[in-house]
Amino acid sequence: MKFIGFFEYKAEDIDKVIEKFKLLTAEREKGITKFAKVILGPLNFTGETKGFTVFETDDPDTLMNTALFYIPVLNYKFIPIQESSRGVELWAKMKKG
Repeated sequence: MKFIGFFEYKAEDIDKVIEKFKLLTAEREKGITKFAKVILGPLNFTGETKGFTVFETDDPDTLMNTALFYIPVLNYKFIPIQESSRGVELWAKMKKG
């Protein structure tokens, strides 16, 4: 399943956020799978201390592990997302009864 993770941090914590990002990237490069797989991002909103990352996982614990890794310097909020075509398929099935 795919999730969009919106994040926010304080400007004064940017150095800490960068350090955490480097550490988490190194963990992923080692093949550690306790964190959700990144399929897009992280991307920042221009000129802001907010942004998002798109993750893919079948284990919600990996999202929690990702969020916990960044606390207290960055906060995540995860929302499940899916392809619009899948929504259309489900709608068609629902209408048929």
